Amino acid sequence: MNIGYIRNSTLKQENSVETQRKLIDDYSELNGIKIDEIIIDEGISGGGDKVTLRQGYNRILGMIEEGLVDNLIVISISRWGRNLGETYKSVKLMEKMNTKFISIKEHIDTSSPYGKFTLNILSSLFEMELEMIKERTRDTLRVKKENNKVYGVTPYGFDRVGNDLVENKKEKRLIKKMYKLKTDGLSCNDISNYLKRNRHKTKNGGDWTRQNVYKVIKNHTPYQQV
Repeated sequence: MNIGYIRNSTLKQENSVETQRKLIDDYSELNGIKIDEIIIDEGISGGGDKVTLRQGYNRILGMIEEGLVDNLIVISISRWGRNLGETYKSVKLMEKMNTKFISIKEHIDTSSPYGKFTLNILSSLFEMELEMIKERTRDTLRVKKENNKVYGVTPYGFDRVGNDLVENKKEKRLIKKMYKLKTDGLSCNDISNYLKRNRHKTKNGGDWTRQNVYKVIKNHTPYQQV
């Protein structure tokens, strides 16, 4: 089987489902590859292992383990693996099961030595970039937390008293519910519909949208006391 894989991005238009599908279709047609199925995952964040289940990704790995996949096509390595360890293990599995991994934007084809070499280099760079972003974010949040200060928009789950943040217990309970729904397999769109059906409102009193849900889940971890 020839499989195309899409991981949706809620933030970048160039990584939308429609854009990724067109690139995969164009590549496969140009190279004489008949795509049997395109599998799609709803994305949350590049490093959000604890939030995003990636059911499609796991399904593909299972298909590869069963020897069912001849070619796996993605538009970019960043749409497939989110860190070096994950990418390396999956590509080694593909190598073992004779599955060709093709990344369109980076011109990677793991059937060639150059493709394997390039993949390892790019995976390392993506991981380094992600860790640098995480480090900057942690430093910023640490400073704000130490001072218990908030600037700009008050985050959901808190109220602003002057320049101080005060926990909003009702909103925190709803955040916990959102996270549970996500880990149960619901998409951000499904969760926003659930919130609207149950008449839950955003901080500004509006209806929940997919983007609102994405931001709230992204900014909270399952280890927070909610």
